[in-house]
Amino acid sequence: MAYRFVLGRAGSGKTTYCLKEIQERLGERPDGRPIIWLVPEQATFQTEYALVNGSGLGGTMRAQVLSFRRLAWRVMQEVGGTARLPIDEIGKKLLLHRILHRGKDRLRRFHASADQMGFIDNLNDILSELKRYCVAPEDLAAFYTRKFGDGGPGGGSLEDKLHDLQVVYAEFETELSKLYLDGEDYLTLLARQLPESAYAQGAEVWVDGFHGFTPQELAVLVKLGERADRVTITLCLDRPYLPGEPLNELELFHLPARTMQKLQELLREAQVDVLEPVVLPAAPPARFAAQPMLAYLEAHWDDRVKQPCPVVPLERSLSPLHITQAAGRRAEVEGAARDIIALVRDRGLRWRDISVSLRDMESYCDLIKATFEDYGIPHFFDVKRSILHHPLVELIRSSLEACGNHWKYDAVFRSIKTGFFIPMPGENVDPETGIRIDRHAMDQLENYVLAFGIQGSRWTDDKDWTYSYRTTLEDDGEARAADEAFLKRINACRRQVSAPMGELYRRMKGRRETVQERVEHLYGFLAGLRVPERLEYWSQKALGEGEPETARMHGQVWDRVMDVLDQLVELMGQETVTLELFTDLLETGLESIRLGLVPPTLDQVLVGSMDRTRSGRIKHTFVLGATEGVMPAKMPEKGLLTESEREFLAQSGLETADTGRRRLLDESFLMYYAFCTPSEGLWLSYPLADEEGRSLLPSDIIRQIKRMFPSVKERLLQHDPEAEGHPGEHMEYVSRPGPAFSLLSVQLRQWLRGAPMNVVWWSVYNWFTRLPEHDKAQELSRMVKALRYTGGAMRLSPETSRLLYGDLIQTSVSRMERFVACPFSQFASHGLRLKERRIFRLEAPDVGQLFHAALSSFVEQAEREQMDWHALTPEESAKRAAFVIDTLAPRLQGEILLSSERYLYIARKLKQVVGRAALMLGEHAKRGQFRPIGLEVGFGAGQQIPPLHYALPNGVQMELRGRIDRIDRADTDKGTLLRVIDYKSSAKSLNMAEVYYGLSLQMLTYLDVILTHAPVWLGKEAEPAGVLYFHVHNPLLNAKNGMTAEQIDKELKKRFKMRGLLKADPDVITLMDSRLAGSSGHSELLPAALKADGSFYKTSSVASEEQWNTVREHVRNTIQEIGTSMTDGEIGVHPYRMGQNIACSTCSFRPVCQFDPQLEDNEYRILPQMGKELAWDLMAKKNSKAEEKRKRSAFRSSSRSSGGRGKPQEKDEGRLPEEGQLLFRLEENGEENDPMLTDMNEGRTAEEGGPEE
Repeated sequence: MAYRFVLGRAGSGKTTYCLKEIQERLGERPDGRPIIWLVPEQATFQTEYALVNGSGLGGTMRAQVLSFRRLAWRVMQEVGGTARLPIDEIGKKLLLHRILHRGKDRLRRFHASADQMGFIDNLNDILSELKRYCVAPEDLAAFYTRKFGDGGPGGGSLEDKLHDLQVVYAEFETELSKLYLDGEDYLTLLARQLPESAYAQGAEVWVDGFHGFTPQELAVLVKLGERADRVTITLCLDRPYLPGEPLNELELFHLPARTMQKLQELLREAQVDVLEPVVLPAAPPARFAAQPMLAYLEAHWDDRVKQPCPVVPLERSLSPLHITQAAGRRAEVEGAARDIIALVRDRGLRWRDISVSLRDMESYCDLIKATFEDYGIPHFFDVKRSILHHPLVELIRSSLEACGNHWKYDAVFRSIKTGFFIPMPGENVDPETGIRIDRHAMDQLENYVLAFGIQGSRWTDDKDWTYSYRTTLEDDGEARAADEAFLKRINACRRQVSAPMGELYRRMKGRRETVQERVEHLYGFLAGLRVPERLEYWSQKALGEGEPETARMHGQVWDRVMDVLDQLVELMGQETVTLELFTDLLETGLESIRLGLVPPTLDQVLVGSMDRTRSGRIKHTFVLGATEGVMPAKMPEKGLLTESEREFLAQSGLETADTGRRRLLDESFLMYYAFCTPSEGLWLSYPLADEEGRSLLPSDIIRQIKRMFPSVKERLLQHDPEAEGHPGEHMEYVSRPGPAFSLLSVQLRQWLRGAPMNVVWWSVYNWFTRLPEHDKAQELSRMVKALRYTGGAMRLSPETSRLLYGDLIQTSVSRMERFVACPFSQFASHGLRLKERRIFRLEAPDVGQLFHAALSSFVEQAEREQMDWHALTPEESAKRAAFVIDTLAPRLQGEILLSSERYLYIARKLKQVVGRAALMLGEHAKRGQFRPIGLEVGFGAGQQIPPLHYALPNGVQMELRGRIDRIDRADTDKGTLLRVIDYKSSAKSLNMAEVYYGLSLQMLTYLDVILTHAPVWLGKEAEPAGVLYFHVHNPLLNAKNGMTAEQIDKELKKRFKMRGLLKADPDVITLMDSRLAGSSGHSELLPAALKADGSFYKTSSVASEEQWNTVREHVRNTIQEIGTSMTDGEIGVHPYRMGQNIACSTCSFRPVCQFDPQLEDNEYRILPQMGKELAWDLMAKKNSKAEEKRKRSAFRSSSRSSGGRGKPQEKDEGRLPEEGQLLFRLEENGEENDPMLTDMNEGRTAEEGGPEE
């Protein structure tokens, strides 16, 4: 019945002292009275391992390594107390949740915070703290009454908090006493039951690894002293501290000294003998016998004035002390990883001989995990892990959320992405349909749901989804025919999800369900998805991939989730709750789960925090993040009680946990203890900046250590080695193939930009290239190509180009225009067929598509009914517009216009737009003789009009196809006139400079198509009347001062005036606007104005017959040139810029091409702006050059066919063949000085320089 203190400074051998005494007792009498080695919970595994491996007995039944909790459980099993159900942190928080919501009317302050995130955690923490400090509910109530009285509506913050706290605490204990046992009560019950324990009677106890104890633990230690034969307790102290001896709060050993004094006082009160303390020698401590520098650091840690250490290391590599400053945290962690590898590789250490000590776990955990995995360093984090991000927890949370918010996209696919809906490997192919359901199929399902805005009942109804990705509104059978295989796969994936989740939804949507019923529904859902089998599969897979920690997490998470559900049923099973409240309760439980994993292997680096981790025999410790504000740590004010409130309670006689000020003063001891853990080497480091580039200052402890050890040279670590550095410095960065490969890419990139590269990295490069079997060899080849990529000139090989385009390419004019804007954009869109993810929302292209179809349908219906356009009233126009919109709306992007009230409102506005636009088209019909003869007319193979055909110089045949919005016809004495009208949802005009450059070819090509093939589909030749853009909109008029009906009508016509290019013939213009017949003036409908003499004003957009021939020939030549460049494999990133217009502003492939005008070889292709007169002149000159080239080509071809003698064959290249096809043959190697093509072809030569591949 005695107590003994074993005292000693850090490294003096206190744990070894305990181990040797226990070994001696076991050797003397293996079957004697129990031996209890009491250690912190986190140190039990390491201590037990040391005992079993160090005893030499191979095992023992007498000695046990226990924590306070395990000792309590051991005694309760013997004496009693296990009849009540244990309740853990999860159950306690669920119980608190119920108490808060039941008693809100009795609470002054907590009722407003009950639903705030983290509040229940804080409330649970303060109740646990009160129990650890032996403050019972009645003690708290008595304190409250003594300080604040019984009545009153409330006062200050502390008074209200204590009022609510004593109410909740009392009810909490009442609820627990009925059936449950709180883990925080274990030690209170242990202290009460120890006098009755035969296990503790006469036992020998060693208490090791503690610096301080709570009042609960002190009470247990006193009772142990009364019952056990002897209790030995170790404390990190330099000397004994007697009760009543004044303590300096700034003293290094204040924390353990206070503990010793307090325990001695309690032992004296309990009349337990205290033996003479054992003070272990400290000069030098046993741990640092071979390292005098570390011994000096330990001995002089608390010196007020630091004196330089007389010991000087022979060289840096052999020094036991290292100080490193790093450019950032990543450089710091990577440097530590390289040093760890060097220790294991060069000095023969084991991974378990090394630890990483942190004071700021949050900033480093993810970075250390990623870096150590990259470097192949086995490691274990000594932290309890939250499981909130585990797939099982996410499955539960997202599935319940989907049930509660009507199958919203985000919740449904968070659930799907957990992987539990995908069948197990080997079972993911339907034997009947052969449909494979895998992650790729689920990704397709997600894209489909996003594209068509699917949610709610559309998930659960019996009808298959048949929405089509087609973007056309035409009602033809081919367009409506969906890809049946694709839709079958989509619907199979949908049923894979909707069957189990739909059943959960149907069961959970009831309002009058008990907690037990809802738990049963959820369990059935999880069992139906075979969650336990899936977790077992994942666990085995993780083991096979060398991830034992992940495997254990998968193995534990199911049981812990089931614990939450069990406790929900135990605590609240028969209570009726809504789905929302049930979800909140479950969230509270799941958020509380923390997994404490045992180290999965013995040989690994231990990563832990200074205040928690208790490491064993560590030889080298890396202390990372030694910055100001971290070492010593700032003590944030958190929890329900503020620092000032805690100080008031302490002064008033209510003991609680230490204040932040006291804990800050104890920081020096925590750092001392951590820094003195290793026996051979201490590695200190700090970053100079955080991830956002903000400066960080080194901790004051770094400055103190540098004063103590001036001979230790501080090194600087950059993210990447500097080129001019010594080869030895560069070699430090070469430790593992993976990280070295990444650093090599950085070095090569800098070398390609002209910077020198250290010889070390050329050796690394050669090492990879000389090992073709190494998995990095091919990757190196790809990396070099990628580094040499500048994003400028690129060209496909002839073989690739032919494979991609074939011998016959069918293309559109818009594709030609895209190529001119940027060749890579055309390649990405039509070659690679990349597409942006389609999202269920109405965008400008959708509106334009609707306008096209609506106006075509409107006009088609009017012509079919032979409607009198003169009789078209605004009311009739609105009625017809509403009809066509209602007809088309269900076919537009998965019925988007019918999907919500917002879109129904938009549909009504679109009806107004179409009605107003149709009225203006009616005005054109009233005034003109042109009538539509074709709406949405297709040309191309198998279409109403044949394609335009080009035989390109490279042997590729090219056909142009497309669809023309509207073709109008007027018959005169001089012949048939044709014009093309294109409906646009935004204002558009024909810019002749854009025509010259090839950026605006569509309308003129369409006109050329119908004129070229007029003999085929009209049966007669035709002449051009013009091309016009009709802006479909509902203009907002400024009627600030009031406008008459006539003024409004005039202004509307002005806003709807069509833009484009017309034939410079007054007779043709008057056929379009009869009000100009026999008069002069500006047309209200057309871009033309006549003078009195019949000529046109300069502002008119008209072209003479010669100019029409010029522009037609120019368009043909340009398309031929574009087709040739495209099929030759030109795919360079060459976006144009003309004035303020740039190709990239409307291109969706910028993330792919990575074009950056700030980079070398990333420059815009500048197209000079020009007036229309200059554009006409340049087109004529370019046509002349093309004609000369054709003649030379034809002459050479003719000479070759006749052996170079005789008269060349006649060939009329300007006349169209009877079948209407255009056959141009340009010389393959002919010279071309056009500035556009010169710019496009720049940079095609191979780049020079760079490493050999």
